[in-house]
Amino acid sequence: MLDTEEDYENDPDLQDIPETFLSDIEIPDDISELEPYIGYIRVSTWKEEKISPKLQKVAIQEWAVRTKRRIVRWIVDLDKTGRNFKRKIMIGIGAVEQGKVKGIAVWKYSRFGRNRDGIAVNLKRVESVGGQVESATEQIDARTALGKFQRGILFEFAAYESDRAGEQWKETHELRRAAKLPATGRARFGYLWHPRRVMQPNGTWTTQKEWYEPDTKGLGPIVAELYRRYVMGKGFSILCRWLNTAGHLNARGKLWQTETLRRYMDSGFAAGLLRLHSPKCPKPDCHGSCTNYYYAPGAHEEIVGWDLWLRYMQRRKMIKETPIRSRAATYTLTGLMAHDACRKGVTVASATRKRKDGTTYSIPGHGVRCGYRNGTGGTGCVGVYSFRTIIEDRFFEWLSGEAAGIDKAPASEQRAPAPKSPHSLLAEKRKRLQAEVDRISKALKVLMRNYALAPESYPQEEYEETRSEFMNDRAKAQKALDALPKAEELPSAEELRPIVVGLVEEWATLTVDERNAIARQLVRRVVLTRNGEGAKGRENVIVTVHPVWEPDPWGKDETEFDDEQVTEEEVDLTLVLAS
Repeated sequence: MLDTEEDYENDPDLQDIPETFLSDIEIPDDISELEPYIGYIRVSTWKEEKISPKLQKVAIQEWAVRTKRRIVRWIVDLDKTGRNFKRKIMIGIGAVEQGKVKGIAVWKYSRFGRNRDGIAVNLKRVESVGGQVESATEQIDARTALGKFQRGILFEFAAYESDRAGEQWKETHELRRAAKLPATGRARFGYLWHPRRVMQPNGTWTTQKEWYEPDTKGLGPIVAELYRRYVMGKGFSILCRWLNTAGHLNARGKLWQTETLRRYMDSGFAAGLLRLHSPKCPKPDCHGSCTNYYYAPGAHEEIVGWDLWLRYMQRRKMIKETPIRSRAATYTLTGLMAHDACRKGVTVASATRKRKDGTTYSIPGHGVRCGYRNGTGGTGCVGVYSFRTIIEDRFFEWLSGEAAGIDKAPASEQRAPAPKSPHSLLAEKRKRLQAEVDRISKALKVLMRNYALAPESYPQEEYEETRSEFMNDRAKAQKALDALPKAEELPSAEELRPIVVGLVEEWATLTVDERNAIARQLVRRVVLTRNGEGAKGRENVIVTVHPVWEPDPWGKDETEFDDEQVTEEEVDLTLVLAS
């Protein structure tokens, strides 16, 4: 980081300044009485604006000598856009507000910034304490009305240039997206990039079709393994360690970090997709952290298969919905167990035992108990307790039964009596309301058709009144229909049975986190129901598994849209048609 003048004089990139730029600089003998200023240098990300920091520094130094000021500190922003103020310039503004310096000197006013709102706010911060922003190459006295007007024109022109460049970039991005290429052309991890412009051995440039080729003999298999390991329960931190230890640097030649790897894998590029910002986003100037995006097919060939990509996205969604403490699986059913009475999570607890000599020792993960009861000091729930190994054994018995296609365990232990499915109740209500909407729409069409054929048979006032009633009644029925929760799309048991079979067969060889990751793909939760006062835990707990291929018994209670509530919103079609 080059923040001080001393750093600059020791930096090799700022040496060898042509004598042309130094010949007129005369440093006075006594500089203690000169006004202190911060020299600010910014090199833009816009290629046409990449003015050498050497030249900017020399111009500011000449200005300081010419106007009898002294530069007490240098602040540098390399490859930083002026479209926002998320830069080190804020350090200089803070120094002015604290009275440490008189102002900030820049090469041109455009170096200060190109964002209209940001310029106005931060310029006000500087001038409100008596400070100034001075340009070394644009001689303006901003203390006068004319000077402020001239400076305003220069700042407005800087913002205009930024807007123009932004529009050009948008056009470029749209052209690339139309060609199914990423918005910016650069190397991508796991692919061989064939850029549009290629330098020939004789130094000339030629153009070709830009495309990305999977690196099947190099990093391509590594990318596929990344997704497989994540689906199997490995986190981004573990994957970063695996990549960095093996010497697989990212596309920029740097070590992987968890956030970088997360963005890369979430981009879907390895699955043949492009992650595009939604044009309907209410914040068009937001950046990569925006959640308003969608995936579109790219022109490149995928490395990761579609099934693996969907499983990756499923686990990403599941991880986001999982409390942070439950994301790292310590036991097979970490984050999956719940108590039937309070519908809260069940936690794993250690046990303390005494030895014959009176000392104590701890048994980690000995039992499971209702976390809500424990957290409320025994007042929030009746509680449930069992041995962890018993619950895991019951879960494995259920898995084995599903793998074989039969339920081997007694029904009283594996299946709770199921009431009428909320899924079916919801479907019935939706079907009834949709029929009503359709019938009203049909009646409205008949009315309008008859009026069009014989308008003299329908007085205008009565026609308008009847049509208005039809439309109001249809709107009520449609509102009730839209208020119903959407039906969940469930995978079929046959689709997931191979995963169940594989988990059972490899149970003994899988690690705990791998078992947990696969179990999360198969079940919503493992429910513990208290059943009496058994002494050892085995007798007083019923284990019920809620698989993902069945409607969620604990999902949003669709029955809250009961018949009485729906009736209030329904339309009396008899009266409507009679009218």
